[in-house]
Amino acid sequence: MALMLAACASDAPSDASSGATSSPSAPDAPMSEAPAAAPSTAAEPPAPEPPSDGTNIDWATVDLTTIDWTTIDLRTIDWRVIEDNPTAENLGEEVGPIIQSRLNRGSATLTIGDEVFEFAGFDCASGHENTESTTFSFTTNSIESFDGVRTQMQFTIADPSGTGQTEGQGVRYQIDFDDVDDFENPSIAWYMNGADSVSLDGYELSVSGTFDDGTTQDVVEAIEGGLEAECSDMSRF
Repeated sequence: MALMLAACASDAPSDASSGATSSPSAPDAPMSEAPAAAPSTAAEPPAPEPPSDGTNIDWATVDLTTIDWTTIDLRTIDWRVIEDNPTAENLGEEVGPIIQSRLNRGSATLTIGDEVFEFAGFDCASGHENTESTTFSFTTNSIESFDGVRTQMQFTIADPSGTGQTEGQGVRYQIDFDDVDDFENPSIAWYMNGADSVSLDGYELSVSGTFDDGTTQDVVEAIEGGLEAECSDMSRF
C-alpha cells in the first residue's frame, strides 16, 4: 500500500517549471489528492499492571498463580472470596508457607485489676456486612488457654440503628471474657460494665473501663482495666 501511494504522488502534475510563471488552473481541472497517511506502526502502550502490594485487586477473579506473594500487603486480601477463586486450586505447595510466614495473627492484652492476660491472636470485623449482623458494627474474637482453662475474649460495638456507627448516641461497647467449656460453673467470667474510652484507629484498638466478675452474682464490682489490641491480617474491614 505504501508503494502504491508513493507512485501516485510521483505522477501528480507540478505547478511550476524552471524559469516559468505558474498560471491558474482551469476551473474544471482535476485536483490532485494528497496521499493517505500510512497506518501507524507504533506499539500500543502496555496495560498498567495491578499494584504489587495487592491494592485494587479483584481477589475473586485475579489469577492467583500470577501473584508475587512476597510483596502483597496481606491486609488488602478479601479472604472470604479468595477461597472461591477458581485459580486457588492451582496454587503450588510453596505458597502456603510464604503466606503463613508473613501473616500477622494479631495480639491482645487484657488487663483487669492486677491481672494481665495475653492473647496471641486477635481477629476483627468492621461494618454490618463483615460482622454479618444488623446489630454489631464491630466485633472481635480471640481464644486462649490460661491455667488449663480455655477462654474466649470478645470486644463488640453494638449499633442498633443499623448504620454501622462505632461511636455516637445509642452505640454500646462490651468486653466479654469467658470460660468456653463450662458455662454452668465458669472459672473465668468477666465482662465490662462501663467503657471510659474507646479508640479504634485502623487495626489498632484501645479500650479502658471497669469490669465485673460474673462468677460472683451477688456482688457488683467495678474493677479498673482495659484492652490493647491489634487486629490480624485476616480481619475484615
